[in-house]
Amino acid sequence: MFKRSFLFLFLASLCVQAQTSAFLDSLLKTTLTTYSNVLSQPNKYKLQVIYTQINRDKNNSPSFKEYKFHVNKSYFYPASVVKLPVSLVALLKLQELKEKGVNLESCMITDSAFFCQKKIYVDTTSQSDLPSIGNYIKKMLLVSDNYACARTYEFVGCDYLHKKLEDLGYENIRILNRLDGSCPGDTGKITPPIYFLSANKDTLHKQILTIAQYNKAHPIEESKAGQQYVGADGKRCPGPKDFSKHNYLVLHDLHDMMRRIIFNEHLNEKEKLPLSKENHEFMLKYLGMMPKESEFPKYDKKIFYDSFKKYFMYASAVATIKGDSIRVFNIVGRAYGFLIDCAYIVDFKNKVEFLVSSSIYVNERDVIGSGKYEYDQIGLPFLRDLSKTIYNYELNRPKKHKPDLKEFNLFGYY
Repeated sequence: MFKRSFLFLFLASLCVQAQTSAFLDSLLKTTLTTYSNVLSQPNKYKLQVIYTQINRDKNNSPSFKEYKFHVNKSYFYPASVVKLPVSLVALLKLQELKEKGVNLESCMITDSAFFCQKKIYVDTTSQSDLPSIGNYIKKMLLVSDNYACARTYEFVGCDYLHKKLEDLGYENIRILNRLDGSCPGDTGKITPPIYFLSANKDTLHKQILTIAQYNKAHPIEESKAGQQYVGADGKRCPGPKDFSKHNYLVLHDLHDMMRRIIFNEHLNEKEKLPLSKENHEFMLKYLGMMPKESEFPKYDKKIFYDSFKKYFMYASAVATIKGDSIRVFNIVGRAYGFLIDCAYIVDFKNKVEFLVSSSIYVNERDVIGSGKYEYDQIGLPFLRDLSKTIYNYELNRPKKHKPDLKEFNLFGYY
């Protein structure tokens, strides 16, 4: 009896470490034969995939069926995907200030508390030439702007961010680095004074300098990557890089957050995010928008091509997407050889929709910080072909009720 119990616990622990659905395993390995080397070595490539199938009933209400490939809690550097939770929580905090007259476009003046923080009084990319939470979030979601993330993080604050995420069910997300290279280490815990002003320059709300008390232990014991890493002096150091003081989230939390944001209006009260309809539509719009479609901020098409930040379906640069009925609502991350995309993908013409998230590590030298990674050779083509494999499956999958996708047709093309 003891042996059987021990075997059960051992097998259960393996399932927790790496969950794989037989269906998704078969689909990927039979169609992505070009990447057999990647699929057969998921530990080396730190590969994880989550695919959510969406089925609609006669009232267009969605239900979800999730499939996983090698999903686990092992560390991967989340890079810019932390901008999704930061944006979401910023909008929730903004809603709490509504009674003071603060909104997406309210002028937000950031003061400076110590050497690496910045005084921000203007933003020439906005329609008003003034900084605002709305414009910062646009820049994060449109082109993954780190500067905008840092300013938004300062508004949200470390303690509020983690408390709100815990309230939403994301207890293990850890975001201590605001993605501002000039403010390293624990400086993210110190957020400067912030002022919201009315059109007449009256103060609507003042947020004082705050030193966060957050000291929760890291969710996993082993937060290391690489065989070597490049130190602050530019020299290689032996051994893996320690990421225990860096940002952390698991792919499943990211995927689940995207699902809840996209389908918020369809969820039950327990799952529904406390996001206003206005802010929900705002997030949808800028998660799915191409840079060329934005008037404020305005982006140079030569730099910010149509497929910018759309790893799924397009991989690297596609300068112009013409006559495409496909729209990708997503968030991406890219750093140290880690590549992540999390998306809701729709085809308005063919009535296709699905959610997919994946993370992959393409650092053949296994040196963290070298700047030499196989993004273009392995990572981006894999994410493109992975999403196309699922798209083609969905294109041919029989559905009892075709989805009505008009709520996501925010760009008037189809």
